[in-house]
Amino acid sequence: MTFSFDENLADDVSLVRFHIGDTDDAGHFLEDETIQYHVDAGTVGSAVIACIRFIIMQLSRPDFKQDWLSVDNASAKAGYETMLKIKAQEFGIRTSSPATSIEYPHRADSYENDDGVYTDPDGE
Repeated sequence: MTFSFDENLADDVSLVRFHIGDTDDAGHFLEDETIQYHVDAGTVGSAVIACIRFIIMQLSRPDFKQDWLSVDNASAKAGYETMLKIKAQEFGIRTSSPATSIEYPHRADSYENDDGVYTDPDGE
């Protein structure tokens, strides 16, 4: 696996790295091949969103503490979640999913219809 970053942003991999801030060889999250796969599967914008989601998943691991070593992923994860919203808006990509929608319960013994609107059976 490889890492590359062209500061002139001459290729799509470097452009994606620029947008996600993954530009340091010593501590990068993604390999060039992974980024290139996402670019080939869509656009630079969709690759940026996919890569940020990957980083968020990596930072979703539980915090770790042992002796003198302490790893707290919460603040970094929050930063990438904010970046995801910003980049999705910048590239015009919708990131919400049906799993986040809210559906209110309906009582069959009420005058409420399926849309949550109450109707009077007497027409009053």
